[in-house]
Amino acid sequence: MESIMSRSFVVSFIGRPNVGKSTIFNRLMRKANKAITFDEPGVTRDRHYGITSIEGLEEEFIMVDTGGFYTQEIKESEIKGRQDKFFNLMKGHAEQAIKESDLVLFVVDAREGLLPLDLEIAQFIRERKKDFWILVNKFDTPKQDGTEAEFYSLGLDKDDMILVSAEHGRGLEEIKDRLKDKIIKSQNNNSPALQKGITPREDVIARLALIGAPNAGKSTLLNLLLGSERALVSDIPGTTVDPIDGYFDLYFGRKIETLNHDRIRSSKGQILKQYDFFRKNNPEVFKDIEEAYSSVTINIEADEEAVEKELPVEENDGSYWRSIHLVDTAGIRRQSNIEGFIESQSVVRSLRCINDSDIVLFMVDATQGISHQDRRLLGIALDKGKSVIICLNKIDLMSETMKDEKAKKEWSERLRFGIPWLEFCELIPISAKSSKNIKKLKDVIKDTILIRNRVIPTGELNRFIFSLVEKNPVTPKGAHGKRLKLKYTSMVKNSPPTFLLFTNKSKGIPDNYRRYLQNSIRSEFGYVNTPIHLVFRSGADLLPGLGKRKH
Repeated sequence: MESIMSRSFVVSFIGRPNVGKSTIFNRLMRKANKAITFDEPGVTRDRHYGITSIEGLEEEFIMVDTGGFYTQEIKESEIKGRQDKFFNLMKGHAEQAIKESDLVLFVVDAREGLLPLDLEIAQFIRERKKDFWILVNKFDTPKQDGTEAEFYSLGLDKDDMILVSAEHGRGLEEIKDRLKDKIIKSQNNNSPALQKGITPREDVIARLALIGAPNAGKSTLLNLLLGSERALVSDIPGTTVDPIDGYFDLYFGRKIETLNHDRIRSSKGQILKQYDFFRKNNPEVFKDIEEAYSSVTINIEADEEAVEKELPVEENDGSYWRSIHLVDTAGIRRQSNIEGFIESQSVVRSLRCINDSDIVLFMVDATQGISHQDRRLLGIALDKGKSVIICLNKIDLMSETMKDEKAKKEWSERLRFGIPWLEFCELIPISAKSSKNIKKLKDVIKDTILIRNRVIPTGELNRFIFSLVEKNPVTPKGAHGKRLKLKYTSMVKNSPPTFLLFTNKSKGIPDNYRRYLQNSIRSEFGYVNTPIHLVFRSGADLLPGLGKRKH
């Protein structure tokens, strides 16, 4: 794998709290909610990276949104609340963003005018020898014309100042035009490669979401996997507000060749064609199949719809590396404990990240155990068809338990007892702080990606499911004594694995029988950390009269 990436131009937004940096960032990114914006200082805390382009510019470039900060740390004796603690952490992130940047966009507030802190920040940027422009934001009405003159005392002339109203869109086109000119002039720059984690180096093969309660160590693990300090880390619960994403690479070796790259989809008649082909070539399996099913058209409800699954097509270049998209989310507390607009919006975004992911890395504070809220969130992830890997973090704080095999076993059994319905999910003890067991975690991530996307051959699947039904027959409720009869099985989706079973009866199948089929499939085909969905359909569900035998 290449160790050096091509150089991208980097632009960062810097300024004191609540001057509108995130609003300008969102408008230029053309995303209304990339970063939370709210009229309260300190809403943005981490560095947020966005990759964007400008019309007429061949190359994409990177923009970095930062939290408002003070150039001097707030003394412990002067800290008045939790928010002040964050400002000390955010100073380091702003400084890192300036260091990474080719151009700094220094945002000030036209309504409040020039403040002493603005002068300090301008000097802060100069000391780091970076080019910067001044964006005079909140310049919303003609009545403000001329008031921008006071900002010339920051030491720049009008060519390096742009009047902006992020709320009304004023000045955004000028920013784009001037950025385009600046980037074109700098394209021959041979400066070092961009830091790790912002853009993928290889084909992106999966999306992972870091989920868990506040202060479980999600941000520490994100920084470790990305290889850079992307997220604020502190012992203050609620440090992360916006989802923070990045990329890390995993080496799959030749195992990647087993990954299915074809599309798995269900369209009208497609499964019937598979059914007919298999029936003709496997008469011993289908000797009792009713002829009526040879013309069935598949129609699956929305919540069970088999959709297209397509992975990047691998070029035959011998590369066995793949990139993983990782998203760190805000900790999710019980609804009754959620405080204010910012936290509620953070929770909404965290839940959305679960929905958008393939795999959930669920972080549990090993010293606290699995809470009721943890179990609820795990249930949400599984209901949405996500693979789940449970990371028991902070085992470095449990050294005595980890050394004693008996105590370690009892601890593990207590955790398992709290989630009996997750017996198929691995519990991985780790320490994100000391990198303990991180290699094991990466191996589990790789295996879960491969397992989640594997495709079971139709013949092998049908033989196995038929044997299960024959070995343990069942009579569905309301079937008037008629046993469940399997006619055909098809894998209609592989992420998550979803199986469509054509039967004589699709209603009244006992839950314990569904679990029997799911557990047997899981054991036979090695579906670890991944939920299995079974969809039962009969001819009567599809078109009237199809459930009857032809004479």
